[in-house]
Amino acid sequence: MNKTLKFLTPLLTITLFLTHSIFSQTLLKPGFNSEEYNNLLRINAAAQLDSNFLIKNRIPFPIGSFHYRSKLTGLENRWEFWTDKRGVGIICIRGTVPKMNSWIENFYAAMISANGEIEFNNKIFKYKLSEDSNAYIHAGWLLGLASMADDIVSKIKLYHKKGINDFIITGHSQGGALAILLRAYLYYLDTPLDYNIHFKTYASATPKVGNLNFSYNFDYITRGGWAFRVINPLDWVPQIPFSIQKIKDVSEPNPFIMLNNNIDLQNIPTMDRIYLKHVYKKLNRKTIKSQEYYTKILGTKVSDFVKKSIPDYKNVEFINSLDYVDCGIPIILYPTNNYNKVYIKSREGTKDGVFLHHRIIAYLYLLKQNYPERD
Repeated sequence: MNKTLKFLTPLLTITLFLTHSIFSQTLLKPGFNSEEYNNLLRINAAAQLDSNFLIKNRIPFPIGSFHYRSKLTGLENRWEFWTDKRGVGIICIRGTVPKMNSWIENFYAAMISANGEIEFNNKIFKYKLSEDSNAYIHAGWLLGLASMADDIVSKIKLYHKKGINDFIITGHSQGGALAILLRAYLYYLDTPLDYNIHFKTYASATPKVGNLNFSYNFDYITRGGWAFRVINPLDWVPQIPFSIQKIKDVSEPNPFIMLNNNIDLQNIPTMDRIYLKHVYKKLNRKTIKSQEYYTKILGTKVSDFVKKSIPDYKNVEFINSLDYVDCGIPIILYPTNNYNKVYIKSREGTKDGVFLHHRIIAYLYLLKQNYPERD
């Protein structure tokens, strides 16, 4: 009996190893995949509007199957679940819609901690989006995430039980910002998801969602080619919210925070020292006042509008920072001559207006121009 067990043990070990390897393999590969992104843009277009929009703008229908559309939550937030032809699950978060509440979520741009809790709908939503205690994020989009998070996590678990291990998280515009926050949230769940669930993120035309500390941490947890922000350089949306970098936003130790004291140590005439200290204090004070004013308007004032839509929403503590930066591996869909000659000319007289370069159809056009090998 012992000899039999001794013989079978290596075979059993090899079998378990091979079984684990087979079931832990992912259909997803690291790196930007233009074919993946092309289909995701179609899904985003369908989720943002409807099939009539696809037909009207001659956008091909997504390749795959639609499974679920959430109810409206938060400030006009909604998400959908699709699967592509490979069986990869697609979590698609809708972007801004032409309704006041949706825009309020964007304008609620004061910064809050990336780790904490908010209270609304008679419940407390606890979240962790970074290891860094100095990581800050956009208050409005955190509220959007909070309104959908439980539903998304439950559906991931449901479809995982049905055999789906691989998920892409995507969104265009506001949806892209929420996609980034969702990916960070899933990474730091108190109760981790199954170890063989894999995520890849495509944030399309996304605005900035947090400060440099958040960006560093996000890029670290998605390192190796698993999270992208796709940008049309002519699109103004990825350039907002406005950023104000103060001396205190720079990592310490740094030479700037002690500059005022160090001026006294310099071997320069007294009047020059007085002038330099005056300039230093004035520059420092200007950025502090600008940040405080923006935070007052985009935080305290806008929160009054938030409460009108979500009456039981409790005020959060805003951070004295507005140091917004980008995060995710940048994929730049650079404007080509054809884009300038054909696309822009063909859109003259339409209702695109200031969103000419932000539309999904613009990104689809540039994707084909920048990645012709896809066809």
